[in-house]
Amino acid sequence: MTALLLGLGAHTAVAEPAEDGPVEHEVPATLRSGDDYWTPERMRAAPPLAAPARTAGAAPSTPFAAGEQVDIAPTPTATTKRLFPPYATTAAKQQTWKSGGLVAKTAGKVFGTGGNGKDFVASGNVVNSADGDVVVTVAHALMDGEGRWSKNLVFVPAYKNGAAPYGKFPARTMFMWSGYYKDGAHVPPFDFGMLVVKPVKGKTVVKTVGGQGIRFNSTAARPSNLLLGYPSNGNGGKTLQYCSGASVNPAYGMKYAMICDMGGGSSGGPWFQDFNKTTGTGYQISAHALRNTTTSYGAYFGPEALKTFQAAVAA
Repeated sequence: MTALLLGLGAHTAVAEPAEDGPVEHEVPATLRSGDDYWTPERMRAAPPLAAPARTAGAAPSTPFAAGEQVDIAPTPTATTKRLFPPYATTAAKQQTWKSGGLVAKTAGKVFGTGGNGKDFVASGNVVNSADGDVVVTVAHALMDGEGRWSKNLVFVPAYKNGAAPYGKFPARTMFMWSGYYKDGAHVPPFDFGMLVVKPVKGKTVVKTVGGQGIRFNSTAARPSNLLLGYPSNGNGGKTLQYCSGASVNPAYGMKYAMICDMGGGSSGGPWFQDFNKTTGTGYQISAHALRNTTTSYGAYFGPEALKTFQAAVAA
């Protein structure tokens, strides 16, 4: 198998339930003051999330189960300001995102401390929800290869070179699909996770920066590709980067694949469908979960992701 280059998480081992479903892990109260822990210097020094050491050899038998498409619309849904300058719609080689729009605010960095006690950085994105407090990332940012939960988790929207222009939102709880971690191995087709973050200065993250749409059970065979994140091989992780390359045949049991050279630290970055070139809004259909030397892969947001999202919304 081609080497995978993205990845990790930390705390107590997860118990595998008899029947798969969303699994919640509440961040201990002593770790909710992550805003104090994550200084600009510590954020700049955090190394990119490492790839899971072990992944399951076989994909689940039905990782792309059929279901009615469910769309949660972005907010705000309209603006009079056009993206400028326009982004390159066929950028297989990553570029710095300079086009503005809502995505420049909703995309950000996820910081945490893994099971080995070492800090890491990944990527994430704010999506619209009833309580306005859900951030989408990857499951391997929530749990490491030993089945230990991450701690000190904080989301920083619109991160730029150590700055947190809209604040640092500590996670109060997190969710992943129980089928993601089986028999001591990670299962790539279920590599998605949700953070529920606390308000900052009395405002939820959606009230602060807005929220992107999210789509479950997408029926599009060849989606338009726009992938964003904070890779270490793009400006040293200081700025938001993107790829918009062509779809290619997926692997590792994943649903989505595209030519893209984003490296470590971009795990959890949003993968969009129906991206609006005027508003900078779209529907997130996946998160950057793993890659090889040329190609990025994302899990399908099917019924399992929908149930995980619904659990996060209800938390």
